[in-house]
Amino acid sequence: MKRRILLTFILVVPAVFVATFVGRAQSPTDFEELELAFKGAQIVDLRTSKVSSVVTLREVVKIPPPSEPVLVKVFRRESLPPVLQPAFSKPGVTGVTIAGRYVAILHTEFRKEYEDILRHELVHAYVTLTSPKPLPFWFQEAGAVLFSMGKGRKFYGQPSKTQTGVTVGKIVDLDPTYKQKLQSFNYLIEKAGKKRFYEWYRNCVLTGEVNASALLEKSKPTAPVRPPVEELPAWLWVVAATVVIVVAVVGFYAARREIWYE
Repeated sequence: MKRRILLTFILVVPAVFVATFVGRAQSPTDFEELELAFKGAQIVDLRTSKVSSVVTLREVVKIPPPSEPVLVKVFRRESLPPVLQPAFSKPGVTGVTIAGRYVAILHTEFRKEYEDILRHELVHAYVTLTSPKPLPFWFQEAGAVLFSMGKGRKFYGQPSKTQTGVTVGKIVDLDPTYKQKLQSFNYLIEKAGKKRFYEWYRNCVLTGEVNASALLEKSKPTAPVRPPVEELPAWLWVVAATVVIVVAVVGFYAARREIWYE
């Protein structure tokens, strides 16, 4: 007899999936505290990283990767260093990127959730370290969600460690604000196509200038251009008129002859 598999949701209410982008540390003291907090962190080289979101930005969107390494570290909420506590103060926040170089992720039991958060935060790191200017919040989050989770809801599960045949997990919903930002990029892709969207996204990151209306304007269908009608030369009109007159005269006399013979 096959064993019945049960699903036990340890979280069924909507939650913020990933989270806040923190642009810059506020002072040299903050950087000193961050360096201390990230001691022993994983070092990620965005030029060679095989994380899918990084590979997409580097090889599909073709944004030249920054050479500066990114420090990634997992923390438990109850033991967050003081320098990171403000970034995780909002309920539901599970990952933050600071100054493009520091990525902090809250510990999770679900490997797939960790991977999605890492993909999301490395998008922040990649574009922040590449762009010459701070990018708008909506652009940052829309891109991070698009290239990581790519959807508004996801289930993370794994076999229970204490109950045979039981899968424990949770459904994670994007915050409505993040869903709206994802939808804005999906709309642009639908209107412009992926190729043009990627060109636009790459240009925004490399210049620091974000203008979605420019992409939409270029995407408007244009009326087909009709080839110009060349005017006939004057001599051709004279020849045509002469031919018409001759045909008319010949027809007239032919008609008279037929009447005469009748």
